[in-house]
Amino acid sequence: MDPKLLYWTAAFVNMAGVMAAAATGVRAIRRGNVSLHRRCMLTASALVVGFVLSYALKLVVLGREDLLRWSPAAVTVLRVHELCVFTMLVGGALAGARAWRLRRDPVARGEIARGAPAARWLGHRRAGWTAVTAAVLGVITAAIVLAGMYQRVAGR
Repeated sequence: MDPKLLYWTAAFVNMAGVMAAAATGVRAIRRGNVSLHRRCMLTASALVVGFVLSYALKLVVLGREDLLRWSPAAVTVLRVHELCVFTMLVGGALAGARAWRLRRDPVARGEIARGAPAARWLGHRRAGWTAVTAAVLGVITAAIVLAGMYQRVAGR
């Protein structure tokens, strides 16, 4: 198997793991389970950091993809995917930073389990939803990009 294709297949599995952790975290916070929400979002963040580090190593070892072999539509989907990933990174970083600043809040400590979020938490919530929405779109576009990569390898 092509090493780059193998790498991107593993990256897709990683992104699916990010989505699974985020989805579990969203369900947890809806049930008022702040500690599970925190663990899930930290797990999702660790998977993203692991991908970023692996991508830097991939660039050194395997290099970049030859986009000249890609159709214009495939390149467009790739660019949309990259925009989704960037948005996910920024949204996740903002949500994490806001949660860190409010870590001593009774909500963050799990002392207040249910009810509408206080105004001070709305920025965290919006940034988190931006990250989760971008991650969902990122998984969808990643699947399309990966399918195109498999097709190009099969067409050699």
